[in-house]
Amino acid sequence: MTITNAMFLAVLQGVTEFLPISSSGHLVLLQNIMNMRDVPILFDLILHLGTVSATIILYRKIIGSILADMFLVIISDKKERKTIYQRGNIKLLYHIALSTLITAVLAYGFKDILRSFFYQPDFIPFFFIVTGIVLLITKFVTEGEKGISQTRILFPSVVGFTQAVSMLPGISRSGSTIAAGLFLGGTREFSGTYSFLLSIPSVFGASLFEFALSRHTIQGFTSSRIYIFAFVLSFLTGFAALKILLKFLGKGKLYFFSVYCFSAGIAGFIIKNFNMLSG
Repeated sequence: MTITNAMFLAVLQGVTEFLPISSSGHLVLLQNIMNMRDVPILFDLILHLGTVSATIILYRKIIGSILADMFLVIISDKKERKTIYQRGNIKLLYHIALSTLITAVLAYGFKDILRSFFYQPDFIPFFFIVTGIVLLITKFVTEGEKGISQTRILFPSVVGFTQAVSMLPGISRSGSTIAAGLFLGGTREFSGTYSFLLSIPSVFGASLFEFALSRHTIQGFTSSRIYIFAFVLSFLTGFAALKILLKFLGKGKLYFFSVYCFSAGIAGFIIKNFNMLSG
């Protein structure tokens, strides 16, 4: 792992993890195009730690409020708990837990099928197009009024299922889960907040699971300086990308990213057919 490759992958992870253009799709394509198949599992975990940390920092007030209410529920009496529940933080936590559970069950149950797509980059252009279509549809969806107090079990269930589907390379996790929230009547702010809070246990949990499965194949470690540098770079680029996406989402312009996804999909099909002809 060279410092140049580490810088490139860190920036790629930071930008594509949050912008609705599919980080996994870009990673698989670039690994095939640039022959970068020797990326250490631990390095990948470090990159995800960087982007997850960016999410935690940006949503630190909400996360702190949730943790505080969790503690208060434990030490409070029945009457006080009712007031705490009315704030919605505990319900939000339950919803995120349910979405995460649904994603985990589906991802584990279909892990062999999901993994197979990472070795079949021919499908990725199609999935980019699918992401583009989903993002484009959001242009025609009137913003709903639902926040956490108005949502029911359908909301976390559908978003959890959508997140599982987004594990396919080329399907954007942020784009598909935010779109699902909007389609279910959520406000832009709530749909975005829910998607990114959900990413904390989901993205980090998936990375840890992959690391646990592959730890026996790890052969040595990249320089610790490269790990630190990659973490900082993925954190900074991830934080910037997240702020940019939230601005687009707040203005109802999530569909702007569909242009990129369509372009990536079309370019992928052209490259695929060119390689077939030249081969």
